[in-house]
Amino acid sequence: MKLLVTVDEIENNKAALLLRGPKGERPLGVFPLENLPAGTTVGDILSLSFEKEEEETTAARKRIHSLHKALEK
Repeated sequence: MKLLVTVDEIENNKAALLLRGPKGERPLGVFPLENLPAGTTVGDILSLSFEKEEEETTAARKRIHSLHKALEK
């Protein structure tokens, strides 16, 4: 499944994105313009993709487990 967003506004090097769906658009969030494709302008439609980051997930779970252990003491 491909997710699409519309660049709604650009201000102070930040872009407000709207998530496009079958029932219209809704706010997704504000992102640094430097994280979007070069030349992105208001009105552009961008696609989003997601990848599971196994190493990051494992590291985060270890940190959380350690925090829980510390709180139990």
